[in-house]
Amino acid sequence: MTLDNPFLTQGYAGKEYFCDRQTETKTIITALENGRSVTLISLRRMGKTGLVHHTFREMKSDCVYVDILHTGTLREFTVTFGKAVINQLESPVTKSWKQVASIFRKIQPSIKFDPLSGQPSFDLSIANEKEAENTLEDIFNYLKKRKKKTVIAIDEFQQISFYPDKKTEALLRSYTQNLHRVQFIFSGSSKHILTAMFSHASRPFYQSTQFLFLSHLKKEVYVAFIQHHFTKSGKKIDPKLIEEIVEWTKLHTFYTQLFCHKVFLETDKVVSPQLLANVKEGIFEENEPYFISYKNLLSDQQWNLLKAIAKEGEVAKINKKTFLNAHHLSASSVQRSIKALEEREMIVHENNAYRVYDVFLGRWLAEKY
Repeated sequence: MTLDNPFLTQGYAGKEYFCDRQTETKTIITALENGRSVTLISLRRMGKTGLVHHTFREMKSDCVYVDILHTGTLREFTVTFGKAVINQLESPVTKSWKQVASIFRKIQPSIKFDPLSGQPSFDLSIANEKEAENTLEDIFNYLKKRKKKTVIAIDEFQQISFYPDKKTEALLRSYTQNLHRVQFIFSGSSKHILTAMFSHASRPFYQSTQFLFLSHLKKEVYVAFIQHHFTKSGKKIDPKLIEEIVEWTKLHTFYTQLFCHKVFLETDKVVSPQLLANVKEGIFEENEPYFISYKNLLSDQQWNLLKAIAKEGEVAKINKKTFLNAHHLSASSVQRSIKALEEREMIVHENNAYRVYDVFLGRWLAEKY
């Protein structure tokens, strides 16, 4: 498959449009093929979902991907998880009805049709938490009986820690530990929650997986990837301009991809410095209403600290007098604000320094506000 624009901002379209991650892919496959599940952790929009799908493409096992970010209860988890499992493992739907119907003891699955494509898929309807527990047991019994090796990736796995039913973690662990031909990738973006879940002795998933922390791509690798796709499409871009792009986007995968996507779209033959400036301005204009809305969500102290961090780029010592004086901040207000900004995921502590989480927001605050 050939894409009109090689710089994807969502989804996975094959090796050609996926940059590197060879070491990480090999690490995950080696763990899974040797009977070890994996906990994959990264910042949001760093490319972990793409890595999961790339890994799936390289494996011979049956693979299932499920995103549980928008689930808030065990019932919602069971519906989301169950639909992903049966729709991705039992296909086509028209030939699998009897098999799927036999999985469940208490509920009756149904078939729904996509309103746009008209394609059928299995659907589940679960009335309450008790019914959810029974259905979840049915799904895991089905997985246990499967003869082919299976890999299941549960994205944003930290979400289960917010469910009202606090036994969800123990319940899932009781099922997953008895599956000998099924391995899991538990991925997510909340490092402190996931690390606690899998490394604290008091937690059900303690030391049950291999950790993999996904960091930024190497600069030289990403620059070469970008250069390759411009050249292949007959478009010229100076390597110095590529370096300017990856520096401005801080090598954060989503922001780099989106910036390159826009540059590629706007040029016919040669990328100029003025085009990069126009793309930056376009990003600011496009996102400004969204960025300004943050001011109403934060206290004055939080907003002022966020601006200060953005203007510095990154701050290693948040209570240092030179930083506080330069931005007219007090140590007491910083102490109160820093935790709130972290909890709202407005800032991130990375490589022993704080920076604004949303790269484009950080650039806008630094250059425009």
